[in-house]
Amino acid sequence: MTKITFEKIAKSDPDKVFDVISNFENYEKLFPDYYPSVRIKSVRDESSLVSEHLKLHDKEFVIMAKHFNDPPHRHEMRVVGGDIKGSYIIEKIVSFESETKIIVEAEINTGKRFSILKNTDYHKALENLYDEVISVIER
Repeated sequence: MTKITFEKIAKSDPDKVFDVISNFENYEKLFPDYYPSVRIKSVRDESSLVSEHLKLHDKEFVIMAKHFNDPPHRHEMRVVGGDIKGSYIIEKIVSFESETKIIVEAEINTGKRFSILKNTDYHKALENLYDEVISVIER
């Protein structure tokens, strides 16, 4: 497993940051280079089950993910099936003066099938994704 941690700063309020980060319904439209396909299977108060295609560093992973929300402070995606089962991405949202800090903690479980890529490749790919997230937030 590849553990990844980094922080990003958005020039926006925490509510808007949370709205963009947790809006998996629009990932396909907002981030087509990273989420070419998103299909919602089930939505409940505490969690949602979503079939997704996630592209990281030119590899497309087909996954089934559960999304958990704790507005406006935390969004969590846990991969419960598919190519990178057992992986997760947790976003913590912290108000920071007039900006908002996004703390990303992730673990990517590529197994043997995708292990040819270096850990730094996935780290860079996730950072690039969150650069896109920041640009959407700051529009």
